[in-house]
Amino acid sequence: MKVTANGKNIPTHSFGKLFIQGEKLADTIEFVIDRSYCGTDLSGCTFCIRGLTEDGWELNQTLLPVVLDDRIHLSWRVSDNFTNRSGRLRLELRASRTGENDEELLILKYHMPPVNVAPTIAGPNGPVPETAEQAVSQINDAVAEGLSELSDMQESFDLDEVMARLDAMDEAIAVFLARPEVIPMTAYEYAHSVHKANALYVITGEDEA
Repeated sequence: MKVTANGKNIPTHSFGKLFIQGEKLADTIEFVIDRSYCGTDLSGCTFCIRGLTEDGWELNQTLLPVVLDDRIHLSWRVSDNFTNRSGRLRLELRASRTGENDEELLILKYHMPPVNVAPTIAGPNGPVPETAEQAVSQINDAVAEGLSELSDMQESFDLDEVMARLDAMDEAIAVFLARPEVIPMTAYEYAHSVHKANALYVITGEDEA
């Protein structure tokens, strides 16, 4: 994202609602400023962006300049220091240089309207992201293992052998059912009884009538 300064003013409307709490180096914003301001050449300056959170935490990040003929490009890869806390975030771009006695001389400050860092979504009973990802990974691994075991069982299962065994059992049952019922009785009982179909009567002796 490229943002061009208007003199000492840098608009922030294009990234005013871009940041979310907890992000780490998610966004890169390129500031474009004039190389010279009121006759002062800024090409030899050191640049940093300064932030101030709602609860008073001060933040600083150095920006490396790319100097062109009449412009200076400053790339800000937003560090997690600026997105650590949600809420209103005041920003300020500063240009400075080292004096004769190695002291820092503040040359220029660029005004920037405040931006907002949106709060991250979090529930009181929700797992941390690492735990949720681990649970999903474990479920996927268990499903993959189960499918692999089912595949192995199908390959080792001999359906033809099972069918042959069932056919043999059917034949044995049919033979057993086809055997006649054996009924022992005397000749007298045989002569005076109602005979069953598919029965074998064995005369055991002769009873007197």
